[in-house]
Amino acid sequence: MKRINLKKIVVCFLAFMCIFLGYKKYNGYKIILNTSNQPPIIFAADFNSGDKGTFKYNVKTSKAEKISDYIFHELSYSEDYEKIIGVIWEDRFQGIAELDMKNYVFRPIVDLEELNKCAKSIGLDEIKYHMHGVTDIHMPKFYKGGYTFFWKDSRDVICYFYKENDVQEMEVLYKTDHGNYSYFIKEGNDKDLLFVESRHEIYNQKIERRNINKNNLETLGDEELLITSRKNFSNSTGNMDVSNDTNRIVYYQKPNISIYDIDKNSKININSQYLFWQDMVYIKFSQNERYVFYAVGNIPFFWADGYRLIFYIVDSKTGNKIQLDKWKNGDTFYGIDW
Repeated sequence: MKRINLKKIVVCFLAFMCIFLGYKKYNGYKIILNTSNQPPIIFAADFNSGDKGTFKYNVKTSKAEKISDYIFHELSYSEDYEKIIGVIWEDRFQGIAELDMKNYVFRPIVDLEELNKCAKSIGLDEIKYHMHGVTDIHMPKFYKGGYTFFWKDSRDVICYFYKENDVQEMEVLYKTDHGNYSYFIKEGNDKDLLFVESRHEIYNQKIERRNINKNNLETLGDEELLITSRKNFSNSTGNMDVSNDTNRIVYYQKPNISIYDIDKNSKININSQYLFWQDMVYIKFSQNERYVFYAVGNIPFFWADGYRLIFYIVDSKTGNKIQLDKWKNGDTFYGIDW
């Protein structure tokens, strides 16, 4: 009798595991199917195999297709997803450039020499090129027919570069007395909004929102939205993304991936990600904002190498998630967007 009962328990357990694994696989299949019609994940990388450049990643096939030989550092999509912008920091070109996502044509926007001239005219220190791969210009973005970016590694100044009557101009859009991790600018009908993720106290960082005066581009107000745990000093890629309607922020606060609703002043935890000798390196909304991509980086022993990234996608409505790829040791990533 005991043997029969034990056999029943084993059979029930195996049946349960089969159902559970089948359900999990089905949920993963649904995520892949539903995200396949979104714009591709794009990233810039230098792989351990020797291949390097900028790539688009197919969620369905887990294949990365090279779209440029240039490494677009800290790249981002345009609002219409027709172009990407990034910092090029190589011997052949240093500056800011864009890539057409239809035919993958590379177009330089402004080189370092011209940027330094503009910086000098408004009292900023110049930037020097020492070697490829280590850039002093960060997080370039499209804005008002021009471009914004952090100037220098301190990330305490956001500049706005544009052309007026074919003359290159640069202004300081935002300046702080402390370093920042990331920023997002959202254009609106009556006002533009600047979201900044910055260092705050010893163990924390904060996400705040400011208004941008459309006439003189002066930043006004200082609304503190969230206080989150301080990130690893070696990781300055930011810990949030902002929805297109500027009402929701997705961010990571150990151990949860959460979405904060600004109007309702409330948050929901959509899934958890426990980190063991790891950092959250990237987090991005999909175009339709139902799905969240994030990348976890395994911290290398004594920082002998860069992060070994693992890609995930989570469904913000159901909380289901799927692991996509675990990249190899020595694969270095310079920027990701979705």
